Amino acid sequence: MIPHWLRSLSEGGPLSWGLSMALLFGPAILLAVVGNHLQHTALYVGAGVQGLFALAFVRSSPVWRPPVSASVIVLYMIALAWLWLPTRHSPDAIVGIAQGVLLILAVGLAAGHHLMRTGAEPLRRANKWCRRLVQRRRWPAALLDCRMLPEVVALREVVFDEVRPVLALLSDPRPEILCSALSALEYRPHWQPAEAELVIQIARQNPHPAVRAAAVAALAHVDNADHIAELARFLRDPTPEVRAAAAKALLWNADANWPFARDGVKEALAAPELAREGPLFTTGHLPAAAFADLVTWAEEHGPLAHRAIHTLIEQYRRDLLDGEHPQLGSQLAALMLDSSVSPALRVELAALLRDHHLLTPDLLDRLTNLDQPGPIRLFAAEQMLRLNPNDPDGVDVLRGLARQPNREMALAVAQVLQNVLGIDLGLIDDELPPPNSKLAAEIARRVLLWANGAPPDAVRPTPPPAPGLRGPRLGHATGTTPRPSYATMPAIPPLSPTPPPAQLVTNDDDNLGEDSIHEPEPREKSDDPSAQSLGDSIGW
Repeated sequence: MIPHWLRSLSEGGPLSWGLSMALLFGPAILLAVVGNHLQHTALYVGAGVQGLFALAFVRSSPVWRPPVSASVIVLYMIALAWLWLPTRHSPDAIVGIAQGVLLILAVGLAAGHHLMRTGAEPLRRANKWCRRLVQRRRWPAALLDCRMLPEVVALREVVFDEVRPVLALLSDPRPEILCSALSALEYRPHWQPAEAELVIQIARQNPHPAVRAAAVAALAHVDNADHIAELARFLRDPTPEVRAAAAKALLWNADANWPFARDGVKEALAAPELAREGPLFTTGHLPAAAFADLVTWAEEHGPLAHRAIHTLIEQYRRDLLDGEHPQLGSQLAALMLDSSVSPALRVELAALLRDHHLLTPDLLDRLTNLDQPGPIRLFAAEQMLRLNPNDPDGVDVLRGLARQPNREMALAVAQVLQNVLGIDLGLIDDELPPPNSKLAAEIARRVLLWANGAPPDAVRPTPPPAPGLRGPRLGHATGTTPRPSYATMPAIPPLSPTPPPAQLVTNDDDNLGEDSIHEPEPREKSDDPSAQSLGDSIGW
C-alpha cells in the first residue's frame, strides 16, 4: 500500500515528483560526487547528513513552496558551506562547479520563495490553469465529472492563495466552464461576502442541475448566517443531486451551521412536494441539536413527522453499523420506552433494534404494558407471535387491542391474525381496505368476534355463491380467473333481522268450529315513505 505522504507527493504528476526529489537530494548528490572525486571523508559525512535532512523533508510536500522552501534554502546554504570549508584551497574545477551550482540553486529558491510571498506566482499559476481550462475541447459526458479534470485539481490548490482568475470564469456562459470553476472552489476555507453572493446567484438562476449542485458544494465552508440560511433553502430544489449537495454542504461544519440552517431544514422536511422522499441526510453525522429538533418534529403531523422519523432512523442505523458508539443500543432502548416520544418514532426504533438483534425479551415484555400506546403494544404482540404463535401473552394483547373502538386498529390486528396466525379474515394480498368501506366494517366485526372467543368458522368470511348455469364463469373465455381486489369486490349487504312467520292459532268458538288465522294488530304509522307505500299496497 502506498504511504499517504508518497501518494500526496505524486498527485502533481511525474514531473512534479521528479523536481521535488531533485531539489531535496541535490546537495547530498553533489557532496557525494565531489567527495568521490577528491577522496575526502568530510564530504562523505556531509553527503550523509544532507541525505538525512532530505528524507525528513520528503514528508513535507511540496518542498519548493512556502513555508518549506525557506528550509530548503537553508539546506543548500549548509551544503555550500560544508563544501567550501575543506576545499577552499583546492584548484580543482569540479569543486568550483559544484559550489556554483549550489549557490545558483539557493538564490533561485530564495527568489521563488519571495515571488510566491508577494502573490505573483499563485496568480501566474491560476492564470495558466484557467487558460488551459478555457482552451479545452473535450469534456466528460457528465458535467459533475468535470471536478476530476487535472486543470480543476490544480486550480483547487491555487485558489487558497489566488481566486480572482477562477471567479472571472463564472461569467462564462458554457456550463462545462461554470461547473469546472465552481468545482475548483469546493475546498476554499475563506469566503468574502461578494464572492459567496456571486456563487449563490449562480445556484439560484442557472438551469443546469449539475452547475447548481457544484455551486452548492462550493459553499460548504461559508460561515455567514445569511449564507448558511440561503444554502439550506436548496434542500427544496426540484433536482435530487442539488438537494444531496446541499445536505452534504450543511453537514461539513454541522455544529456551527445547524442554528442558522434549522428553519430551512424544517421547511424542507415539511414540503408537500417532497413528502414521498426518504431521509433528508444520508451522509455525515448530525449534531446533538439536530437530534433534539428531529425528535420534537416527529410529534408533528404530515410530511414533517414522517421525514423527520426517517431521517433519525437512517442516522441511528448508520451509527449502529459503524460500531463507534457501543452504548447506542441502550440509549435507543431508553428512547423507545420514553412515553414523551412520538409513538410512530418509538415503533420505528423498536423495528431498528429488532433488525440489529437488540430487542431483548425483557424489552418486548415491557412494550406490552397497558401504559404503552396501541401501536407499540401491537408491534410487541406481533413479534411475540412470530417467535411463538401460541404465546398466551401475545394473544391476550391482540384480544385487548381488538376490543378497542378503533377500526384502523382492528384492521391492523386483522393483518397480524391473517399473516402470523393464519386466520383467514378476508384480507386480499396483505392489503388493508379503506377504513370507511363496508368491507373494513365487516373485517372489524370478524376481529371483534375473534376477540370475544368466537370459533374460527364464525370468523371466516362466507364464500361467494357459485355461478349459475346461465351466467358465464369468470375467466371462462381466457382460461384464467381474475384476481379479486377491494375496488372490484361487491359491497357486503348489511345484516337485517328476519321477520317472524305468521302464527296459526286455533279458534275454539263453537259457532265456527274451525281453525282461522288471526289478523295482525294494527301497526303504528311509520315515517318511512317506502314503508307507507308498502302498507298501502297490501291494504294496511
